[in-house]
Amino acid sequence: MARESELGMLVATIRATTLAAALWAAASARAQPVEAEHVAVELIAERTALVPGRTTWVGLRLRHDPHWHTYWINPGDSGLETRLKWTLPAGYAAGAIAWPAPRRLAAGELTNFGYVDETVLPVPIQVPADAAPAKSARLSVAASWLVCEDICIPGKAKLELTLPVQRESAPDARWQALFAQARAALPVESGWQGEARIQGTEVEIELAGAGLPASDDLDLFPVQGQMLESARPEFERRGDRLVARARKSIYFASAPGRLDLVLTRAEGDTLRAWRASVPLILAGPDPASH
Repeated sequence: MARESELGMLVATIRATTLAAALWAAASARAQPVEAEHVAVELIAERTALVPGRTTWVGLRLRHDPHWHTYWINPGDSGLETRLKWTLPAGYAAGAIAWPAPRRLAAGELTNFGYVDETVLPVPIQVPADAAPAKSARLSVAASWLVCEDICIPGKAKLELTLPVQRESAPDARWQALFAQARAALPVESGWQGEARIQGTEVEIELAGAGLPASDDLDLFPVQGQMLESARPEFERRGDRLVARARKSIYFASAPGRLDLVLTRAEGDTLRAWRASVPLILAGPDPASH
């Protein structure tokens, strides 16, 4: 009887292990990438599981055909930023896209701000503290984008990702490099002070503070659209200050109280970026208006 009892326990253990493995496989399953026109899109996660009470980073993976691009939050001269609309289990919450710094992209006579090759747009997902371990959660997002080369093609897809809920998680080795690349390109808060002055058709932006980079190899992107022309500004150092000069956008309508900026510098294959926000001051009238 004792041997039969031990055999029964062994069979039960094997069944439980098999069932757990099947549940894990099902919970870890993900849909294949959606192969849209000139870009493949996919919902991916930085870690292998959701942990109650913690924030998990997921992201929209974009794999562009050569010479095609999608757009940053400010698309530049033309285009439309990628948009996400989430459907999540009760208690879960999605934050806004943490936009990696863009690159300046020539499109004929236009200049756009966006992404090429392969990138991920990271999004924080807050997992509720009462999420039950050993369960799973399905994250669903409706994504829409505009992909362009000489022409532009709108696209959309519904993407889903099911992850197990566990007390601990590990990095997903498949996506570590892609998330690390995106995180390295996220603009860091600079703490720089300064102001932007509009004088006629010109805008002069002056920044001061610790850690200002040298003026060479810099680029600057306004977060708000239709503020500056999309050509790269001119930069110079004036003592301990960094000055950028740009032209006001021809679509400029009114001045917000502050101008939000992202400064970038390419360091090899890595894009380093800083975030700054300065008061926007109307210093004088547009000479063309007289």
